[in-house]
Amino acid sequence: MLKNYITIALRNISKHRVYTLLNVSGLAVSLAVATLIMLYVKQEHSYDRWIPNAENVYRVYRYWAPYGSAWTPPPLGHTIKQEFGEIQAATRLSNDGKVLLTTQANKSLYTPLAVSTDSNFLAVFKLPLLHGDAGTALLQPYSVVLNSELAIRLYGNTNPVGQTLRVNNKKDYKITGILAPYAGKTHLEAELYYTDPDSYYYAWDGNDPTTYVSLHPQTNIAKLENKVTALINEFVKEERKKYNTNIGELPQWRFQPVSDVHLYSTQMNGPFVVKGNYQNSIILGTVAIVILLIASINYMNLATAQAGKRAREVGIRKVSGANRRELVFQFLSEASLQSLTAIPLVILLATVFLPAFNVVTDRNLVLGWNEWLQVGGYLIALVLLLGILSGLYPAFFLSAYRPVEVLKGKFSHQNRGQFLRRSLVIMQFAMAITVAIVMTFIYRQVQYMQDQELGFSSDQTLVVRINTPESVDKIQALKGEMQQNPHISAVTTASSLPGTFAPDNMFKLAGEQEDHLAHMFWVDPDYVKTLGLQLAQGQFFSWSDYTDTTGRSFVVNEAFVKEYNLKNPVGHQIGLSGQEKMGTIIGVVKDFHFQSLASEIQPMILLGNVKSRGASYAAIRMNTKEIRSTVAYIEKIWKQVEPIHPIQYTFLNDDFAQLYDDQVRLGQTLLYTTLLTIFIAALGLFGLASFMAEQRVKEIGVRKVLGASVSQLVVLLGKDFLKLVFIAGVVAVPFAIWITREWLSNFAYSIPISVMPFVLAIGASLLIAALTVSGRAIKAALLNPVKSLRNE
Repeated sequence: MLKNYITIALRNISKHRVYTLLNVSGLAVSLAVATLIMLYVKQEHSYDRWIPNAENVYRVYRYWAPYGSAWTPPPLGHTIKQEFGEIQAATRLSNDGKVLLTTQANKSLYTPLAVSTDSNFLAVFKLPLLHGDAGTALLQPYSVVLNSELAIRLYGNTNPVGQTLRVNNKKDYKITGILAPYAGKTHLEAELYYTDPDSYYYAWDGNDPTTYVSLHPQTNIAKLENKVTALINEFVKEERKKYNTNIGELPQWRFQPVSDVHLYSTQMNGPFVVKGNYQNSIILGTVAIVILLIASINYMNLATAQAGKRAREVGIRKVSGANRRELVFQFLSEASLQSLTAIPLVILLATVFLPAFNVVTDRNLVLGWNEWLQVGGYLIALVLLLGILSGLYPAFFLSAYRPVEVLKGKFSHQNRGQFLRRSLVIMQFAMAITVAIVMTFIYRQVQYMQDQELGFSSDQTLVVRINTPESVDKIQALKGEMQQNPHISAVTTASSLPGTFAPDNMFKLAGEQEDHLAHMFWVDPDYVKTLGLQLAQGQFFSWSDYTDTTGRSFVVNEAFVKEYNLKNPVGHQIGLSGQEKMGTIIGVVKDFHFQSLASEIQPMILLGNVKSRGASYAAIRMNTKEIRSTVAYIEKIWKQVEPIHPIQYTFLNDDFAQLYDDQVRLGQTLLYTTLLTIFIAALGLFGLASFMAEQRVKEIGVRKVLGASVSQLVVLLGKDFLKLVFIAGVVAVPFAIWITREWLSNFAYSIPISVMPFVLAIGASLLIAALTVSGRAIKAALLNPVKSLRNE
């Protein structure tokens, strides 16, 4: 029986080759794209889940709604481990960035990311070692564990455990372990972890390392968070009282599952770069479902439309003794077999699309045997499910025919299923148009953010990372020499630059008891000149402020003046947390964007005593087309500043543009998927138009004989389809508005919801539908009426 079903199915597939090709190609394209998106979403949700005991590992962070900070006080981990029995182990990690490594054989190389930690690192993360004992590897100070890739680069295939490794030509560390290759992705991408007791200070009011804890199973997280918040904030209060500083607003302390760090940290400041975005993952997953639905609708539409052609076959089989169950199984098996033929094409297309998909999403997905084995079962199940769902209505529709009516010629299939087919066409084009509208708004929002006036000049500004406090003085000493180069116009040092992290600190306005929070960082007097900032009132810092270690002078931005309603801000006094005496506002700079346009411009306090606190960045502004030679000159000068650290530089405009990488990648991905959704929908429309033209071939012949022109016949055949697409556009509008509003709500500065994207998306869909249908309609209209009427 099964063999008979397969034979009949293959015969019908061969008989309707054009429609089979349309169905299979549309299904294959949709499944290939859905497979890639599924791999992307799967990888995004797999970060850190492979870590042993991952379900009990958490990152501790402080929370001021709606933002969080993963920088924590150095004593946090040790203290809460001692105080609360729910915590099995606690460790702290600090991002030390790029470091120079030198072996005992004098082989040197730079590693892009080193992390200083404590003896409990492997107790929390339980990472397996290729060499060494995880229980003792980091117990001693100045111990280091390397990952396997770094160990091979330094020592080849030999076991280096027990050897000494020098870091930055300063300290020697004993290699006590080699980490096994990671079993998956992680947000911790360091190549080595070392214990350095000299790298921490122990202030409760400080924020340097990130703290991770391992909890006992079944721990009540909410209760533990409340207890930790009460304890830690009490320590902070005591420390601030000790130094006669304002207590101010204190944060809540929360625990974030380590498996959530990658995707759920877009509003979290922290020392480790996070590339994930949960919202983008949801959007792309939804688009994959939309693409699959459109392909499934294509099959259902064509199968339903062709149902009438098989009415006589059904009638004969029923008279021959076939029952309805057998007929339903026959048509479902035919649909499933047809969908299964798409799998080889899916594999081919997914492999071809993968490199471009990786470029657009900035990921490194792989489709090898292991990956296909992982997704193969899901893919086959999905293909069968789509085939069954697509064939359900035709199966029950066809099997319900009454054989007497069919065989007597009383059965008319022309109007059977028309309402369903039209509804499905509206549904698939509504989904495609919705995606197109949302994609257009995303592109316009990204363009708006990239073109927006930022309030500072980022062109030709080189940003160099400063690795040591001593480098600041060296830069100032060499500043004159650098500016003798005619291609360099200004040089500044600062603890923060636009596009980087600006820490928040507490302050109090003179005459008030209430504490406030503002962005606060240190700059030198050339900050304004180098970045092209504009003064609104007063003056900027002078070089006498540079050597003033008391921090008595401040410059604020316009947002600060507006937030605290200061009518005459210059001369107003401010008291900073950690300082007994008040300082004075000496100037106001015009507002400039420090972060992306997703965030409002926040109140900001600039401090001029950068020398006393150190700087993290140097910004060098150039005014030349000779960028390459000028950068080479700066690299030469930099060797005098930091001989052991190679210069690490970026351009300020690139740094700021990277803030929008997520949105740019989402827009590009949606652009291609939008084109695919419309292509797949157009395939189905072409197939349906072809079938309808075949059904009306005699009507077309009669109309031609009676004098109808080709253009009139094209309008006759195409107008119904265009009506359906227009209705789909109307249906799509409210859904697109809702989705767009939700997405734009993530940005403090956003474009208005205008009419043009709706007009463009609906107009483009109508044009594509018109071209798709008219091609088939013209062919039908040009057919010789003698051929279509010769049997009448």
